Amino acid sequence: MDYALDRFEQQVRDAIAATGKVPAAQSEVAQPKPNIPADLAFPTFRAAKELGVPPPRLAQELAEAVRFGPDSLAGGVAAAGPFLNFTLDQARLTMAVLEELERLGPRYGSDDRGAGKTIVVDYSAPNIAKRMHIGHIRSTIIGQSIVNILRFMGYRVVGDNHLGDWGKQFGVVIASVMRYGKPRTEGEAALAELEEMYTRYSNAMKDSPEMDDEARTWSLRLEQGDPQARALWQWTVDTTLQANQRNYERLGVQIDHAYGESFYETMLQGVIKEALDKGVAYRDEGGAVVVDLGGNLPTFLLQRSDGGTLYHTRDVATLMFRLNEFDPEQVIYVVGSPQDLHFRQLFALVKAMGYPIADRCVHVSFGTVFDTHGQPLSTRRGNMVYLETLLNEAHARARAVVDQASPDLPEAEKEQIAEAVGVGAVIYNDLYQDPRRNITLDWERMLTLEGNSAPYIQYMHARCRSILRKAAEEDERRRTKDESSSDVRERLSGQDAQPSSFVLRPSSELLTHPAEVGLVKQLAKLPGAVREAGERYAPFVIAEWSYETARALSAFYHDCPVLRAETPELRAARLRLVAATAQALKNGLALLGIRAPERM
Repeated sequence: MDYALDRFEQQVRDAIAATGKVPAAQSEVAQPKPNIPADLAFPTFRAAKELGVPPPRLAQELAEAVRFGPDSLAGGVAAAGPFLNFTLDQARLTMAVLEELERLGPRYGSDDRGAGKTIVVDYSAPNIAKRMHIGHIRSTIIGQSIVNILRFMGYRVVGDNHLGDWGKQFGVVIASVMRYGKPRTEGEAALAELEEMYTRYSNAMKDSPEMDDEARTWSLRLEQGDPQARALWQWTVDTTLQANQRNYERLGVQIDHAYGESFYETMLQGVIKEALDKGVAYRDEGGAVVVDLGGNLPTFLLQRSDGGTLYHTRDVATLMFRLNEFDPEQVIYVVGSPQDLHFRQLFALVKAMGYPIADRCVHVSFGTVFDTHGQPLSTRRGNMVYLETLLNEAHARARAVVDQASPDLPEAEKEQIAEAVGVGAVIYNDLYQDPRRNITLDWERMLTLEGNSAPYIQYMHARCRSILRKAAEEDERRRTKDESSSDVRERLSGQDAQPSSFVLRPSSELLTHPAEVGLVKQLAKLPGAVREAGERYAPFVIAEWSYETARALSAFYHDCPVLRAETPELRAARLRLVAATAQALKNGLALLGIRAPERM
C-alpha cells in the first residue's frame, strides 16, 4: 500500500532517473539530518564515483535537470554540496494525508506487505500453578504489540501461548499437593497456596533425597499417563488459565492458541528418534540422549537417562507442529534474555536436522524489571509484584488522578478512564524503549500527564476529542439560532431562509502555519513507523511516533487557535486536522494495546 510519503519518495527517484545522468539502481535516497531544511536527500557520492565527476558538481547538474509534474508531492529541489535536497509541497501533502486518514480511519497506517504470509508469535507463556507476575508482563505486552503490528501489516498472525505445564517442576507441584493437601480456595488465592507449597517442598528437598526422588517419580508418572497425576495436573491447568484470563482481558491480550508443553507429549519420541537417525544427537553410556553441535554451543540433552524429556525436546516438537499446522514464514519467540543460549541451541539443532525454518526463527529478548531502588523484582528478594496486584495499583493511582482532573464525570466513566489510563501506563512503561533494556517500575513517571508517558498521549487524544465536541456543540447552537431567526424572517418577508454561514467545506490549503505543517508531516510518518516496527519487532518505534505526534499536537494547539480561529474557513480546516490527529493517535495507541479515552 502506498501512502503520501511513499509516493513522494518514488517521484523523487523517478525524477532523478529521468534526467539520464544517474542509473535508476543508484538513485537511492535517504532521510536528511534533522538540522537540514529538507524532507528527502540524494547523496551523490556513489553515483559521482561511477561517473568520474565530483559529487558537488553532479548534485548541481541534477538540481538543474530534475523536473516534476504539476501534481507531484515534491515542492522543490536544491543542491547543497554533494547532496541533492528535496522538499515537499506542503499544500499537496496536507491534502493527501488528510484524505488518506479520512478514507482509511482505523486502518490508516496499515499495509498489505504481509498478505498471504503467516507468522507465529510465541509469547506470554506463564507457568501453570503459579500467579502471573511482573516477569510475565514483559513477554505478554511486547508479544501482543508485535502481533498487533504484524497484523496491521497484513500478515496472518498466529499468537501462541506456550504454557509451562510439564517437566520435573510439575512433579514438584504434584508431590507437594500429595504431601500438604489440595488448596480449597479458587483463582489467584489457590495459585498463591500452590506457590507456597511448591516453595516449602523445594526447600525440604535440599535435605531430603527421597523427596527429590518422589518429585521425579511424579513427573514420570505424569508423562506416562498416571490417572491420579493427570487429574491433579488438569485441575491446576484449569485453575491457572481461569485466573490468567482476567489479567489478559485487562491488558487487551487475545491469544489464538494456548497449547501447554503437554500437548506435544506424543511427538517427543519422534523428535528424539529423528535427531538420533540424522546423527545430530547420540545416546551416552547412561542412556541419555546428548546433542553436541560444536562451536561455542555447550552440549545439552534431549532425554535424561531416566527417560524424562527436557525443554529442548518439547521446543523442537513445538516447532515441528507449527510448521505442519501453520506453514509459517517466520516464528518469533518473545522470551527474556536469560534464555538467549537456549534459543541459540534450539535454532542450531533444528538447522542441523535439516529444517530451513531455523534461519527464519527470531528470538525477541527482553531485559529485567527493577524496583525504584535498582533491585530486580524477585520472589527470593521479597519484592516481587504480581500482575493482578500491579494492575489494581495502577488503576487506583490513575483513579486518583481522574478524580482530581475531572471530578464532575459520572462514576462509571471515571472507572473506565482509570482502567484505561492505569493499565495503559503499565503497558507504555514497557513498550516505549528497546525491549532489550531493563525497565524500572516508577509510578510517578508512568502516570505523569507530561513527558513520554501513556497518560500524556491519551490526554492529547482526549483533548482532540474535547475540541471536536465543543465545536459540534457550538455549531448546533448556531444552527438552532439561525433556524429560529430564519423562521422569524420567513414570517415577516415570506422569503426562504438562507443557508447558515458556518456550514463550510474545510480547505486543507489554509493550513500553512509551521505548527500545522509539522503536525501533518508527523501524521504522514505513521505508515513508515508501522513498517519499521514490524521489520524490527520493535513496538518502541510506534511509541516514539505516538509521543512525537502528541508533542506536535501540543505545539499546534499552543500556536493555532481552533475554535477561535481568525475565520470560519480556517476554523473548519483546523477542526479537520484535529479530527485526523485524534484518529492517528488512536491508531498508534491501539497498536501498543492501549485504549484512547474520549475524555480525561
